[in-house]
Amino acid sequence: MKHRLALLSLPESALSMKTNVLLGALVVGLASLTCKNLQHHTSLPADRERASPNLQAFAPAPQQPNPSSEITSLEAWIDALPPATASHRAYLASAYWHLSMAVSPRGEDVQPRYERKWLAFRQDQTFDILLDGKVVDTGRWNWDATKNYLYLSCKDPYLNNSWAVKDLSFLMIWIGNTDLNRSGIQIKVQGHKQLPWHATERD
Repeated sequence: MKHRLALLSLPESALSMKTNVLLGALVVGLASLTCKNLQHHTSLPADRERASPNLQAFAPAPQQPNPSSEITSLEAWIDALPPATASHRAYLASAYWHLSMAVSPRGEDVQPRYERKWLAFRQDQTFDILLDGKVVDTGRWNWDATKNYLYLSCKDPYLNNSWAVKDLSFLMIWIGNTDLNRSGIQIKVQGHKQLPWHATERD
């Protein structure tokens, strides 16, 4: 009671000063505790810091598009398949093949991509693409006899693919409906004994 009376008897300025001192001490104490807690949670011991992996080092490198991925896939198919049968090699090598007509199920005009091109197949499973009498590309081919698929690997983006084949003597229909080719494009491929630019005949 005496202490309470003593406090009450103090001047107002003295009470205010004591209150400010106490509040100040409380603020400093809380700030000190907060800093220690933050330091404890954010800092790692030196050995743990060294053991912490660098995540950036394990991040996979960005994958760049590979423009030849389709060609590589076709090359793999050509190499993985058994060699074309003697009858298929003889059949393709017996004529020059004109890509005389092409249609797309999407309604787009694909005819100009093919109509001027001729193919000359060889029994060593290579072939030439001819345009206006000139060889513009040379590629590799193979024939999957079990599925009747023709695989063409070349630089021409419109031929570099696999094709389901319906063959009727010197006429073939190539259809874009295989494991690799989902275009749905159909190409009429007509066989000729000679090229239109000169009189050289195939044996």
